[in-house]
Amino acid sequence: MEPVVLGAVPESDLPSFVAATDAFAFPSLKEGFFLKEGFGLAAMEPLAAGVPLVVRDLPVLREVFGPAARFADTPEALATALAHALTSDDPVRAALGREPAARHTWTEAAARHLAFYRSVTGGSHRRVG
Repeated sequence: MEPVVLGAVPESDLPSFVAATDAFAFPSLKEGFFLKEGFGLAAMEPLAAGVPLVVRDLPVLREVFGPAARFADTPEALATALAHALTSDDPVRAALGREPAARHTWTEAAARHLAFYRSVTGGSHRRVG
């Protein structure tokens, strides 16, 4: 199986592309590093669609995805976890993924980031542009 590299995809096409994937890799190195609220929201979309998910083995991602995802901390482990995701049917893991996906939304994440920025700036803001 060869990966398909699509390049830029219109936002409106993303849900159908994500749902059509056989597995989704999220090998982020920086989730949770800069912001306490950062946790890989983009990886929630495949979970909501029941797509097998492999993520970087970071504490914040383990906390958010728990048993719904496979974890990898090296390129070799990522390849192995992706191979398992592509070759083994795991309906329990897929079902577990729908719960965190329903709990974490883009709207909720935006609100939490806005609250964080307000806490850092003392509630002041200025428009740029």
